[in-house]
Parts: sequence; C-alpha cells; structure tokens
Amino acid sequence: GNGWQFGEKEGKGKLAVCVNQEPWQEFCVEPPCGQLNPVNPHVYTTLGKLYQDFFELFETDMFHMGGDEVNLNCWNSTEEIQEALRRQGKTGTEEELLELWKNFQDQAAEKVYAAAGKKLPLILWTNSLTEKGQVEKFLSNQEYIIQIWTTGQDAVIKELIDKDFKVIFSNYDAWYFDCGYSSWVGEGNNWCSPYKGWQIVYENSPKEMYRSQGGNPARESLILGGEAAMWAEQVDGAAVIHKLWPRASALGERLWTDPESSQTWKQAEIRMINHRNRLVERGIEADALQPEWCNQNEGLCYTKKN
Repeated sequence: GNGWQFGEKEGKGKLAVCVNQEPWQEFCVEPPCGQLNPVNPHVYTTLGKLYQDFFELFETDMFHMGGDEVNLNCWNSTEEIQEALRRQGKTGTEEELLELWKNFQDQAAEKVYAAAGKKLPLILWTNSLTEKGQVEKFLSNQEYIIQIWTTGQDAVIKELIDKDFKVIFSNYDAWYFDCGYSSWVGEGNNWCSPYKGWQIVYENSPKEMYRSQGGNPARESLILGGEAAMWAEQVDGAAVIHKLWPRASALGERLWTDPESSQTWKQAEIRMINHRNRLVERGIEADALQPEWCNQNEGLCYTKKN
C-alpha cells in the first residue's frame, strides 16, 4: 500500500486500502498493511502505465502477477468496497470477495496484454483462487501458470497438473531460503523454520512429489521447473550472498539434471564441498558446509548408524 497514497492528491481516489492499518494482524500477513483497491477504476489505468514501464525495460516471454497474501478482511472492512458490493446486492461473503478478486485479476491481465502488445503467459502464486476444487472457476489453464509455495505434500499439486495447469515449484518446506532464522514479529523462530539445508534442497524433486500423489507421468511436461525464494524481511545486501550460496547450486543440479531417487545427496556431497570451495576462490562468499578437515579427509565426516 505504501507508495500508492498519491491517488487522493491527484483526484484518483484511494488507489490502495488498509494502508498502515492497525492492528495489522487483522488486515495483512505482516506489517505494514495495504493492498490495491479493486473497485477504483484509476487502479487499472495506473497499473497499465506501470506495466508499460516494465515492458520497456525488460524483454520477457511470461509475466509474474504475484497474487499472494490478498487479505479478504481488508477489502470487506473498507467502506468504499462494501458500498460497491451493496450496489450489486452483495453482502461480502467469501465467495463474493473471491469473485471480486477474479474481476480485479481479469482487468489487470488485460492491462498486461495491452502493455506487452500481445497475449503472454501469466504467473500467479497458489492462493485462495487456486485452492482445492475451485481453480477452474477463477483461472484459465490457457492463460495462467501457477507457482506453488505450499508444501510438497499439498494435494493442490496433483489437482493443478491434472487440470492441465503448468506449474513452477517453490514449496517452502524445501526451497524457501529465508527459513530457520529468528522471528521478527515476536520470539522464537520465523514461520517457515527450520533452516533448509542443501541436502533438503537437493532432494526436493518436483516430479517425485507429483508421482508420490499418484500423478500421471504423461503430464509431467506441465512441470516447468522450480525457483528458490529468498524473501527480504531478514536479508539485505550484507547477507544475501552467503544465504543463497552454495544452496542454490544444489537447486541447480536438481532442476538441470533431476537425479533419480536412487541418487541421494550423499553421492553429491564431495562434489558439493569442492564446488563451494570453487565459489569462494572466485570471490563468491558462499557459506561453509563443513570444517576444512572434512574436505581434507573425504568420507570421514558422517554419522554412524547402529
């Protein structure tokens, strides 16, 4: 919401609602709150200009529209939106708010197409529109690619692929690199803890996750790949490199070669240690994985099993 307050000064009304609203827990996932106002037509003209700027700067064959962490209570507690719903004979039920979200998404998508000068694939995170049993009511598999942030056991994985949606994996239980640090809105650890070590990153196979749910091998081509996420709440320029590397290398091998399930991280461990050392030699401040003694004595750093 912050950054959109200029609307009222320029006669465009409230472009964003719930901006900095408290208590924040009721209106957003984390502070500061604020999200776009779907009933203000000036939102769409402003988005259209932003999208034009994007396409002037970047060449792309697809476009990510976000779509995560939309707070329906924020919309439902905003007088302007309540009034718009009342004029349509609506009361603000969850179904009506999801339909409002769909209308927003449809209009924003048209602005993307206009700015790009063509229709191109759009990406959305898994969200309330993609939940079990209802994705086809709100989104077209001809227009949208769904990026999965929920766990690798989420039943929506199979549902999306079986309904012919192309998908990108970023399941937080393996590929969220900002997990495992202290909480920043309280005590204890952050929400997606524990830390995701390179071994977990390496063994997170999108195809295996789909297969484990009884997926059809003929549909595996709908899995476009994956992406690690390093959200910025607890990382800045001073820390980002060693938080990303060398774990991102484990992700790279998983996505590029997708080793068979019989090839575990153990077969990759010595290569991974050597690769980390190469990164450091090249000036990349990759995080340490083992004591140097382990690198000097290959195969001796392991846990005994009785």
